[in-house]
Amino acid sequence: MLDSLTIDRVAFTLPIGDGFPIFWYGILITIGIAIGAWWAAREIERRGQSVDDLYNGLILVVFSGYLFARLTYVLLDVIDGARYNSFIDVINVRAGGVNILGGFVGAVGVGIVFVRWRRLKFWHYADVAGPALLIAQAIGRWGNFINQELYGPPTNKPWGILIDPMYRLPEFRELSAETRFHPTFLYESLALFIGFILLTWLNHRYRDQWKPGTLFSLFLIWWGGNRAWIEFFRPDQPAIGNSFITYSMLAAAGLTLVGIYLLLVRYKKLPDKETRRRSRRVIKPKPRRDKVA
Repeated sequence: MLDSLTIDRVAFTLPIGDGFPIFWYGILITIGIAIGAWWAAREIERRGQSVDDLYNGLILVVFSGYLFARLTYVLLDVIDGARYNSFIDVINVRAGGVNILGGFVGAVGVGIVFVRWRRLKFWHYADVAGPALLIAQAIGRWGNFINQELYGPPTNKPWGILIDPMYRLPEFRELSAETRFHPTFLYESLALFIGFILLTWLNHRYRDQWKPGTLFSLFLIWWGGNRAWIEFFRPDQPAIGNSFITYSMLAAAGLTLVGIYLLLVRYKKLPDKETRRRSRRVIKPKPRRDKVA
């Protein structure tokens, strides 16, 4: 299905030193971020919040998020047996390898600090960040296709993709050149595109009815839930022991649970402290007095 789309990893080379290659992956990521930022700016303006603060925070969040994504990838890679010889190897994002879930957690932390520092309304900015991340990642996943990465196990499905032996995982390199693999990047990209369209439609329809934070909660549920099942098609991810459960699968499931929890909190569907205290009380029955004849 995608055999005719053969694109070189390098889009062009800048005449710096021996040549500084610019990869399609980086270009697509940049385009995705730009589109996500454009949508977020329009939405934050509709909510009566500061567009300038959004852009200033975006710069911090994107760079810190990418750093955390790289560090998370390195940590999981080391757990899986890899070795890094220097600090430069650890932070060398051009060498490839980032973990979007770890990057997201780090970016949220930086975003919270920025919002508190600027005394902004956190939930409004969180609401616009969710769909923006969905569309940015949906576009960026096609960079994984160009790089021949983020593919799943072998498959006979007609939509399977070919992977050059040099880009295969060690356990797949001896398979025939005609072997096809699950296009995991495509599964995730489609899920992200659908999520973006669905959430933006819901936001347009219910913006004035929803409490701030609702859209962000739904984003976490959609994003985490889809990433959890996609992990079944990620043989490149470090697993816990000999199980099929990966660290990223647990993190994704955790984000889904956080989304559900936030949704319940925002709409006060969780029992308050007084209700929980009452439910723990044991009502003692009054002692029975037998009548004396």
